[in-house]
Amino acid sequence: MSGALQIENVEGGYEPGLPILRGASVSVAKGEIVALLGPNGAGKSTLVKAAAGLVPVWSGSVRLAGRDITRVPAHRMVHEGLGFVPQTENVFANLSVLENLQLASALIARSRRRELAEMFALFPDLDRQRKLAAGRLSGGQRQMLAVARALVASPSVLMLDEPSAGLSPKLVGVVFERLKAVRATGVTILLVEQNVKAALAIADRAVVLVEGRERLEGPAAELADDKRLAALYLGAAAEAH
Repeated sequence: MSGALQIENVEGGYEPGLPILRGASVSVAKGEIVALLGPNGAGKSTLVKAAAGLVPVWSGSVRLAGRDITRVPAHRMVHEGLGFVPQTENVFANLSVLENLQLASALIARSRRRELAEMFALFPDLDRQRKLAAGRLSGGQRQMLAVARALVASPSVLMLDEPSAGLSPKLVGVVFERLKAVRATGVTILLVEQNVKAALAIADRAVVLVEGRERLEGPAAELADDKRLAALYLGAAAEAH
């Protein structure tokens, strides 16, 4: 598999002199689902936001299919082929499902956009609710709509920040099954997730961030049984060495 997204030695944060990312590196191969894990405050969400151009990167680089996108403005990332689904405020609650998708489509050149019919085929729940206001959807359906909005732009890589947040275990399963279907269409996925068990169940590999840099990585199936993972979450980082 060839490289789709390489985040290398990134340092950055919201305030100068107060780094949250301290040389973090994550590599995602084409066609993979990689889970980005770690305790609260580890910098997971900050890292994907930095890759998406939403958090200043002071040093290091972000490359998409070999192209340096480190300094690309956030509003241009969609045109570079990088999709990002934030944890909150990721749909327009007062617009219908169809209107949300139409608006996302209108911002993309016709040659780049995916047809809305593809989105409804990929997310049948949305098809059944296409006239319903997004604010009236279930939590799981709303997350699917947020993903569909990002997919309209035909990204090669899709990054998601905590897609299971606030969802019941059943809805987490539904959303994550849809993410596997998204991967099957050829989209590479980097997934920030606090639900470790659910994330490792669908991921090919996982990277564990602690204090702004990667501390553990490997095949998801192996990390699920790795005692070092629990040690890092409990703050006993020394046990990981």
